[in-house]
Amino acid sequence: MAVTEISDLSSAVDVKFKKKLLGLIEGKDGFTKFASSGKMERGAGDTVRWNKLLRLARQTSYNLVETSVSIAEKEFVSNKVEASIGYMGDAVKLTKGAKITSIITDDSYAKSVADQILRSREYVGLKELSRFGLQHRVDFDSTYEKNVDVTTATSTTEWRSTGLTEIDDFWGESTTKVGFCCQTNPEAANYDNSANVTDFATASDIVTTTAFPQNNDTNGRMHIVRGTGIIATDKMTTAALLRVAGIGEEMQWDRFPGGIYRGFIDPAQHNDLYSDTVFTTIMQAVEGLKELGRYRVFRVYGIELMVVPDVFREDADGTENASTGAVYNANIFGMDSYNITKWSEGEGEFGINTRLIEKPDSGNLWGFVWWITWDTMSAVKVLRATNVVTLKTGATELPVVNT
Repeated sequence: MAVTEISDLSSAVDVKFKKKLLGLIEGKDGFTKFASSGKMERGAGDTVRWNKLLRLARQTSYNLVETSVSIAEKEFVSNKVEASIGYMGDAVKLTKGAKITSIITDDSYAKSVADQILRSREYVGLKELSRFGLQHRVDFDSTYEKNVDVTTATSTTEWRSTGLTEIDDFWGESTTKVGFCCQTNPEAANYDNSANVTDFATASDIVTTTAFPQNNDTNGRMHIVRGTGIIATDKMTTAALLRVAGIGEEMQWDRFPGGIYRGFIDPAQHNDLYSDTVFTTIMQAVEGLKELGRYRVFRVYGIELMVVPDVFREDADGTENASTGAVYNANIFGMDSYNITKWSEGEGEFGINTRLIEKPDSGNLWGFVWWITWDTMSAVKVLRATNVVTLKTGATELPVVNT
């Protein structure tokens, strides 16, 4: 009969391994480094909420006579942004007769698990930025990227624009094959929020989306994009990066110390930049590559770009495809654009729990099997969608095995 109860290893061994693992993680992840952060305490539930004030309407003229105009007061209006704490983790089974001391002294175990944690956290973070930032195509194709005024809207999940006359499903067709829209009018409901487009009906010009924080209104102006038609030859260019820098100035991004924006770029996109003669000329006149954590970093047009192993990728119809997706999403952003909130029980900037576990069932009576486990309870959320430009490009596939 199998014994199913779980027995953790001694606390001294567990603490020593955890300290080693966290030491390989801390400071290595640029995505976490540039996020605002928070902590959920025990008993506080699993939903994080932020309230974002909409911008007050600007005044456009002087009153020539002091007492001739009656002033109507304005009200502060805020958007509610919520995220639910999610769970991530894994377990690694060691099938040889590994002793406790060999697990602790052999750094390869800890390095392997630390690498998995870093890449997992990085992926879900870049996915959030890619899905809920302000989308922009490298080719600036006006067929698949438009700014339109909202004609009718009384819903969190629908809005209509007579400026959209394309065929059914042109801007999105399901919860997996999506387009993207972002509210860009600073004086409209849902300003600075984005949603995935899950359906488009040409007969009514209605765009169906994932939920915005509140009902859309006819004061809105939407930026709507789909990656259709982007192929490998639609490479990353300095012209596109310059447009992104211009968007940052237009949207009044808060800059990081030193007056810069930040971004993540795939090695394939970085490689393609070197076929751009403008880029090679710029790089001859500026400081060369440097390192930040585990990233290589370079600066162009006031943007410090970190080269990450795998940016978030999707197919041209918006379907997530981490391995062979033709659309590479480079995310470029200003300060305080997104938040990582962790559960109070986890340790370090990731909120990680790690364990070494022995499970003494019928297949492990001699202690020949051990498990290294890790888990985190946290939420990643874009707070200011117009502060994150997701630059959608193709790329020349590098001749390596995708990991």
